[in-house]
Amino acid sequence: MEEQNCEDHKHDPPTGCLLRIFWMMIGNVILLFCAYGIIQNHSGLFSIADVFYWVFVGSLLAARYADIQHFKGLTADGNPASMAHWRRYAMLLCFIVTVVWFVAHGIAYLGA
Repeated sequence: MEEQNCEDHKHDPPTGCLLRIFWMMIGNVILLFCAYGIIQNHSGLFSIADVFYWVFVGSLLAARYADIQHFKGLTADGNPASMAHWRRYAMLLCFIVTVVWFVAHGIAYLGA
């Protein structure tokens, strides 16, 4: 049996792991709660839920950026992510969250 040297194993720093969990799951769940808060605001005006919504959109973009630039972020296939992956993620995220935001406001307006 071969002896394995502990120095041969590379581990992700905990911060990188937390960033990945945030931008992949937790941040998106928070966005859904914010969208629900927007729907519950029947006045049709902007609310604190709108502020939180867009702050979390920015934090998702920043988290993915930091993951790639500083914590050796990976793609779903396990390959190293590049800034091209970040740009694709940013464009897709911005499109989806904008559509969801308009739909949430539309539902809130119709529910008033």
